[in-house]
Amino acid sequence: MRDETRPTRTSERQLPGGVELRAPRPEDAEAWARFLVAEQQRTYAGQLPDDFGSRGLEQANVAGLAHVFGQPGEAVRRIAWRGGRIVGIAAAGPAPARWERELGLVPPPADRELDRLYVAAEMHGSGLGAALFDAVVDERPHYLWLIDGNARAARFYERRGFEHLDERVSTGPTWGGIPMHRMLRR
Repeated sequence: MRDETRPTRTSERQLPGGVELRAPRPEDAEAWARFLVAEQQRTYAGQLPDDFGSRGLEQANVAGLAHVFGQPGEAVRRIAWRGGRIVGIAAAGPAPARWERELGLVPPPADRELDRLYVAAEMHGSGLGAALFDAVVDERPHYLWLIDGNARAARFYERRGFEHLDERVSTGPTWGGIPMHRMLRR
């Protein structure tokens, strides 16, 4: 089990000015969920159903997220704050996720999944994404799901050794059926 408070490679990387990077706490759950959904809407503007925001927050299950943030476990999560607001989040943990098992997307290509990595637009190019990545992804093989057409994210992950897997899966109704695929770093 990995200790959420243990220093990670982020300590070697310079954070952008005024950014605090730490493990999320139960009281961060609502802000995390709102940031996540807002960044998903911004990133995939014009591709998502009109009700994505409300459905995304409902699926985020803030109470359940607060509980998870308060428990030790194998998942590693980091939240980046600047000036009293979230500017980035990242999470990686054991795989596969429940939804992957339910859809029969098993076995996973690795035992660890980078589940979340979102950075506020004004922080793009600042190094925050790399710091968040380094804080949650270790040397073990990892995979992630990438929405098709997200070229910026694809380049980011390719620079970190991830390769595209030859597959296409629908994101399902909440996401409007946008195709996605996995990337794998061995």
